[in-house]
Amino acid sequence: MLTRYFKANYPGQYITIGVIGLLLWGLGTLHPPAMPLPQGPAPLYTLLYSWLSGVPYLAMVLGFLLVIVQAVWLNYIGLTHDLVPHNTSLTALLFLLFISLLPSYLTLTPITLTIPFLLLVLQALLKAYNQTEPIELVYTAGFFVALASLFFFPTLLFYGFILSTFLVYRTMKWREWVSSLIGLATPYLYLVVVYFLTDHLSSLASIYSGYLGQARAGIPKADLNTWILIGFLGLFTLMGLWSTLRTIGEKTVELRKKGIVLLWMLFWSLLIILLACPGQLYSPALLSICSAVFAANFFLRLRKPFWFELLLWVLILILIANTAFGPYLLW
Repeated sequence: MLTRYFKANYPGQYITIGVIGLLLWGLGTLHPPAMPLPQGPAPLYTLLYSWLSGVPYLAMVLGFLLVIVQAVWLNYIGLTHDLVPHNTSLTALLFLLFISLLPSYLTLTPITLTIPFLLLVLQALLKAYNQTEPIELVYTAGFFVALASLFFFPTLLFYGFILSTFLVYRTMKWREWVSSLIGLATPYLYLVVVYFLTDHLSSLASIYSGYLGQARAGIPKADLNTWILIGFLGLFTLMGLWSTLRTIGEKTVELRKKGIVLLWMLFWSLLIILLACPGQLYSPALLSICSAVFAANFFLRLRKPFWFELLLWVLILILIANTAFGPYLLW
């Protein structure tokens, strides 16, 4: 029933998604989470943290509004580029659930602030497929990857995602590769100029060099209930990935290549999560974009979705219980 309801794409579905979001985030106000401490070189996130960390309710409201916009936006991208098989709003619902997975996610986190730029990158690269000279689009993609890294530095690795997309599209024109690199460098040129003019260039260099010198791969440390919820995210991702790989050969060349682009985005997201600091428990939320699209594909192709819909209901109920009563539950 849940899949059937969200299989359509009407304003009523988005109102329902907003109500579910209000329920989850509203329950989070019982124990408002603090914004995560800045880790590594993240000058824009550090600036926002200095402004908003002392007012957690304001950070929650801004985070909720940002998440709702992201959910609708991702749904629009999926429909515009036929990444999902029906005119559906299910992608938006799944994204909302995944990005609200843990109570600590219910605020402004580096990932919440990074995802809008990653959506811009994805949108630009998908549009680039149908253009013979997408110089402006690939410059835009590189530019927004760099901006995202000013909130969460490991997302700089998403430049590898741009290069992977070039290989999928078989784009070997040097102007496009150089344009993406110039776009990547542009925000950092402005950052260097600002720190130079304020006579803090040496401190900026020490922050970046210190982070790179101490960076290491690792798995975030978490308690049992957190791993259970992250396990649900992994399960839905695997189900959607299986469905996508099974049906990708049935699509047209354009849709097949765009599907492969999304697979590469999943790969680079996983790599970033593994390479992020083990203390950054919010990093798995980076999977929300790809996981929502893949899982929506899975549910929309089911002929008898009862048991899998039941699993989705279980996830929703666990999210509600963990958000409202998590501090008191003995997992």
